[in-house]
Amino acid sequence: MLIDTDRFGSFDTKDSKIIEFPLGIPGFEDLRKFIILEVGDTKPVYWLQSTENKYIALPVIISFEILDNYNIDVRENELEELYVESKNDLLIINVVVIPSEVEKMTVNLAAPIIINAKRGIGKQIIIDAKELPIRFPVYDAVMKSINGGEKNAGSI
Repeated sequence: MLIDTDRFGSFDTKDSKIIEFPLGIPGFEDLRKFIILEVGDTKPVYWLQSTENKYIALPVIISFEILDNYNIDVRENELEELYVESKNDLLIINVVVIPSEVEKMTVNLAAPIIINAKRGIGKQIIIDAKELPIRFPVYDAVMKSINGGEKNAGSI
């Protein structure tokens, strides 16, 4: 399938890489098909790119990879629509907001996007947890990941 994007140009990908969101994503309910792009210059920030609208690409992170204390409890009934056979099939990503002052970037920890990577089905859920912020500052964690660890780390 040929994907045309405004930000990343055009590229060909396998249909099996497409993630379908039967209910869309809040704010983009009319868009149902996306792909996750890994762009070397922005990793650990990935891009949830619409295959139906070349202008829609949401920056996302895998919070478990860069935040030490991120933990969510997903209820079983929220997984039913995703046809989950094993929790090992799940990919959990969170939407990032990157303002013009990039140091003020935040991540929405309270509304993760849950994807059954095996079946290519996803949905965004709202976690019922007061300790998970909608706008968690994430710049330092992203920079730590980009730089390969703590600023004062070195080899011995």
